[in-house]
Amino acid sequence: MRRCDRGRQQSCRPTVPGVPFRTPLSVRHDIGEEWCLLEPLVYEGSRDFVVVRQGFRTDFASIPRPVRWLFDTTGTNSEPGVLHDALWRESKRSDGREPRVDAWDADGLFRRALRESGATALTRGLMWIAVRAAAILAGRFGRSGPPWPVKLSKMAGMATVGVVTVGAPTAVAFVGRIFYWLVEWAIAVPWSVVERLRGRRPNLPWPLGVRHEQPEEPPREYLLLIPVDSPGGHALAAMLDPEGDTVIHDAELDRLPSETLESAY
Repeated sequence: MRRCDRGRQQSCRPTVPGVPFRTPLSVRHDIGEEWCLLEPLVYEGSRDFVVVRQGFRTDFASIPRPVRWLFDTTGTNSEPGVLHDALWRESKRSDGREPRVDAWDADGLFRRALRESGATALTRGLMWIAVRAAAILAGRFGRSGPPWPVKLSKMAGMATVGVVTVGAPTAVAFVGRIFYWLVEWAIAVPWSVVERLRGRRPNLPWPLGVRHEQPEEPPREYLLLIPVDSPGGHALAAMLDPEGDTVIHDAELDRLPSETLESAY
């Protein structure tokens, strides 16, 4: 049975029965808002295993600051957030190879994983429309799934719900955030003089605060897509504990084949 290793300064949470994440989430803080996966994370869908490999960097569920009062960046959103980060990066790969995951499917699987992890209909719908809007702004509407008029109608409906339910509170929170930022600067400027006189480096607010540069790393495939009903899927299933507390070592995944995620979203 899986136990958290307190000595490695990692965040560890066992899986919940009925939730299709078959391995526990184990991470360590990397840099800025980034976290590094210490062990592979396995999601079991109806047709495919989606495996995010050790070493993958994630910021969990990326939520804009004005609406962080409403949505948790971690908690029950952690595993779906890691899953979506991996799928999203695969959908926008720029190394000349065809992406194995379409942007529409990446966002759809994120919404499904949120539902399976316990998110309410409104919460997962609003988080889905947020990532959909980000995809469109990035020029990746998505080619799979239903015809585009159906996609637009779904998105328009959810966007309307979002504006009605959280539009006004978010506007108030945004104004409050700006006010806090102004006060933060008003205090930081004179206090930075005191810090420098004491020989310390002052911590300034955005946009002059400490910037964390992402370190360069060699190209690597962090995402495995393995059909459940395949030799690779059977081999992976044999590694997993039925109770969902299995620890899989990354080297064990090297011999498993990877496929393309078919549209079901």
